[in-house]
Amino acid sequence: MKKRETIYTGLLAFVAAGILIDRYFWGLNPPPLSLNDLIQIVGIVCLIAWWQIEDAEAHGFSRSRAASLATALLPPLGLAIYLFQARRWTWAITGFVAFWAGVTLVAVVADYLGLTLFANG
Repeated sequence: MKKRETIYTGLLAFVAAGILIDRYFWGLNPPPLSLNDLIQIVGIVCLIAWWQIEDAEAHGFSRSRAASLATALLPPLGLAIYLFQARRWTWAITGFVAFWAGVTLVAVVADYLGLTLFANG
């Protein structure tokens, strides 16, 4: 497994763990913002930035400042900027959709699992 694939797998596990932790501690009534949410925000930004850095190294170039700044402020926008600078537009769109579809799928499954395991007890 390539390093960037390992980082992406770590991102998926991190997102799932954060959702499960929220469901375990808060059930159906989470607070507007918890310490776990802040950790998730910082962790997701760092993991996406790290994925971009490793992907750029694998393709032999570096990220632009625009992609770096946008990733720190709004990760989906930063990822889109990075992918459109690094790949043909067809692969950029495919990669963007696949990246976020994976994150969304894991989040939905983790939320369902958390509700099933923790919300009733």
